[in-house]
Amino acid sequence: MKLVIALAILAAAGAIGGALCVGARLSEPTVVADPYQRGLHYDEERHARDVARVDARAEAACDLARGPCATRAGRALVTLELVPRPPRAMRDLEFRVSVQPPAAAGSGDGSVALEMLGMYMGENRVALRPAGEGAWRGQGVVVRCPSGRRTWRARVALPPPGAGDSQFVEAAFTFDVAE
Repeated sequence: MKLVIALAILAAAGAIGGALCVGARLSEPTVVADPYQRGLHYDEERHARDVARVDARAEAACDLARGPCATRAGRALVTLELVPRPPRAMRDLEFRVSVQPPAAAGSGDGSVALEMLGMYMGENRVALRPAGEGAWRGQGVVVRCPSGRRTWRARVALPPPGAGDSQFVEAAFTFDVAE
């Protein structure tokens, strides 16, 4: 009986040792040193890349509380208007976008990505639907920042003018919301 127990213990120890040996040979190193910390910073890094990409393009600092603002995006003049004026946080706003000449953009849907300068406030996109030649409309809300900041960037993206062209018409506008 002692011999059977000893053989069972040796067999179990051998199985454990074999499993450890196979596991060590088949293990793969981690892709990043600390996946948890990397995940925490993923959104910050992605947002910084997006901001840098937009900063490289023409950007208009404007007073949307007074009226529409316009900026050049390649050969197009892109105009943004928010109604009612002045734009206020946590209120329904109509986003009106137009392009001159109208042929500088396609006829499909577009979007306005809203982002707060200096603070990540989450994804906030307003869908734009065609509203006539060279015009788009959409409804959205600018969220209120708990810190009291009021400066935002609106990144307008309109469909490319041709079927073979994959480059969206993009323009950025910096503006303040009223309290």
